[in-house]
Amino acid sequence: MRKIFLAAIIMVIIPAAYGAGRDDIIAGPEIESCFNSNADRGKASECLHALSDKSNKNLDELITNTVKQIKENNTGPVYNNANPELTIGDVFSKFFIQSQDSWKQYRKNLCLGVGSQIGEDTYDYWPYIYQCKINLNKRHPEEIKMLHTDQQ
Repeated sequence: MRKIFLAAIIMVIIPAAYGAGRDDIIAGPEIESCFNSNADRGKASECLHALSDKSNKNLDELITNTVKQIKENNTGPVYNNANPELTIGDVFSKFFIQSQDSWKQYRKNLCLGVGSQIGEDTYDYWPYIYQCKINLNKRHPEEIKMLHTDQQ
């Protein structure tokens, strides 16, 4: 009896542990809110599109502020460079901006791929892409914050 009880507990715990923290890239409170508050699927998609645009704008503001902080906190000259006006912040910010442009292309392509898993001609294609972008935009600031550009 004890073994059966232990086996039952293990069977309950393992699926719960396996599912814990497993987020779906096309799920989130935004898609639920837009579709729950709008009976018309077109209006719900417009709602989600607006939230995706807001999410993109917030991320762009973070990137702009990070570039500013990089330049402000890295004012030293570039070693052995012919241009004495060029700072470490100029070089760092250039590479940072390029990396963010690449990340945005990654986000676009990944979300197009994720959205197309249900078929490119289906009605719900764009809402999944919008939610995917929102989800990635929520996580990306943590990567940017790891640079500690707000500290001197």
